[in-house]
Amino acid sequence: MMDISELKIDRKNAYRYMGFRQPFSQNVDEETAKTADKCEAELISVSEPRFTWRVFGIIRRGDGLFLDGCELELEGKSIKNHLEGCEKAAIVCSTLSADCDKYIAKAGIRGALEMLVSDALASAYIEQISEKALSDLLSKHPDYSATWIFGAGYGDFPLGVLPKLISAADATRHIGISTTAANTLTPSKSIVGIAGLSKEKLCNQEKNCANCNMREKCAFRSQR
Repeated sequence: MMDISELKIDRKNAYRYMGFRQPFSQNVDEETAKTADKCEAELISVSEPRFTWRVFGIIRRGDGLFLDGCELELEGKSIKNHLEGCEKAAIVCSTLSADCDKYIAKAGIRGALEMLVSDALASAYIEQISEKALSDLLSKHPDYSATWIFGAGYGDFPLGVLPKLISAADATRHIGISTTAANTLTPSKSIVGIAGLSKEKLCNQEKNCANCNMREKCAFRSQR
């Protein structure tokens, strides 16, 4: 388990998940802010953030895109565009653990506000853990630049590839991630995706509205 002793959940991101608009100092009510303080401390205490990643060579065969060593085909134009200019790709998997899911379920019993706040905090938290995973990856590959982590289900990258990504990274054994029959992740507060690696500087290193496939439907954009 990683050292999270000084980690604070990105409250601004969590407030966005709750549906608040900026400036948060004016729009977040006192009850919600106090509930967030309480839930953040409890959520951090019960969660066991973990991550794992595995790097593969990229094989381009005709119109197909494959990961070397496991012959996993990456389908869809979105992932091909995301990995353009990359020599390697990493499957990056992160989770907050099953105990986090249990905490959110108990929060729902205590009330709708605690449920909303806990779920939003956990969503912001797992994004931070995923970024830590990417930082760890780059620390082991200092000669490379990396794209942001492109998740299954983004654009036309099919959600059905999740079990294959998890298997290729051996993430079930390493950090306990698996999928349901409907291809949803369990624990639910988990992220599985692909980051491209290149020795040349990449134009899509940071996730932003311009390179996001959901930019026309995203509720966050209307809050900025």
